[in-house]
Amino acid sequence: MPRFPHFAARTSRLTGSVYEIYRGRMAAQGDRLVALHIGDSYAPPPYPLPLDAAFTRANPSFNRYCDTFGVPALREALVAKLREDNALDVTRDNVLVTNGATNALSATMQTLVDPGDEVIILAPYWPFFRGMVRAAGGEIREVPVYTTNADAPAMRARLDAALTPRTVAVYLNTPNNPSGRVLSRAHVETVAAFARDNNLWLLSDEAYDGMAFDGREPLSPASLPGMLERSVSVFTFSKVYLFAGLRLGYAVASPDVIQAVNRAMVHQLYSPSSMAQQMMVEPVRTRRTWRSTFVDEYQRTRDAVAKVQRFDAPLPEGAYFFFFPVDAYLRGRSVSDVVNACLDAGVSVAPGADFGADYATWLRICFAGESPERVLTGVERLNGVLAG
Repeated sequence: MPRFPHFAARTSRLTGSVYEIYRGRMAAQGDRLVALHIGDSYAPPPYPLPLDAAFTRANPSFNRYCDTFGVPALREALVAKLREDNALDVTRDNVLVTNGATNALSATMQTLVDPGDEVIILAPYWPFFRGMVRAAGGEIREVPVYTTNADAPAMRARLDAALTPRTVAVYLNTPNNPSGRVLSRAHVETVAAFARDNNLWLLSDEAYDGMAFDGREPLSPASLPGMLERSVSVFTFSKVYLFAGLRLGYAVASPDVIQAVNRAMVHQLYSPSSMAQQMMVEPVRTRRTWRSTFVDEYQRTRDAVAKVQRFDAPLPEGAYFFFFPVDAYLRGRSVSDVVNACLDAGVSVAPGADFGADYATWLRICFAGESPERVLTGVERLNGVLAG
């Protein structure tokens, strides 16, 4: 059972890149090295591409295989970002660029979970993570947190009650999808202490990093004392960076964990797109010049939705979702009936059952996927369905 600091048994059966053992000596050769070891082509594509000429000149290897840990320039930019924004004392060796946060979390589960192990998930939660645990042979234990008013001691009691001899990790996501909740420092410290006290890994899904409202500043758990070595923090370019189609993210952990997760990843996809990584270097470096504009716009949209909604829903503290129970609005209908009625009215919503066992009569709506005008139109249509 791979409680911290141990890895899943399957990782011992996986090797990294076949050239991994030579990495240091190859790097020492620099430009002197004549690379005859890898199946790649030196020539650029001979056909026209819809790329800016300045980009291809600045990144002459955009079409080639890259380091499986990530393009060096992006990893260096991320180190600066993580130090400045997340208070994480990291170097390039702590960063693994991945094919989105999905790939980072999936490869991490393959690294840390053996068949029969359990992962405690703070609920509600992103539905795909449950499948990642099960794909690694593990099981989940849900602890409702984000939709409750439990203080830190009460949350600790719930975590302690969920602990079993098979527990190897705990997963949190703040700002949270679907609830929009941003955990307080006291709550994050409580989860961290629970992990430390029980030799558990902590998986911190920070997909909505930088997307908190009303001046809130989410805390990265790995920045707390003694947590970097037992945490895997996962980030993405799909949210604040507005580039979900790029399929790019990154994991942050101690170097030995990064090496182990990389071994799992190279057997899944080898590495993310070189071009995608090169595209994100400047956005990471310049993030402070544009990020607040994005967050302010979505806070205004959140507030506009709150004004027109005629259903009882908590105001999101971060991310871009409203998540709320509809028991009072069912009137003999099932949630499926309501979802179908919404579709008939011209608006789609997400049923809550996928976000955790306690949320079968909840709905989630996203206020970022359409223009503010269309979002408000959809909310008015939802108002009508729930009123019916």
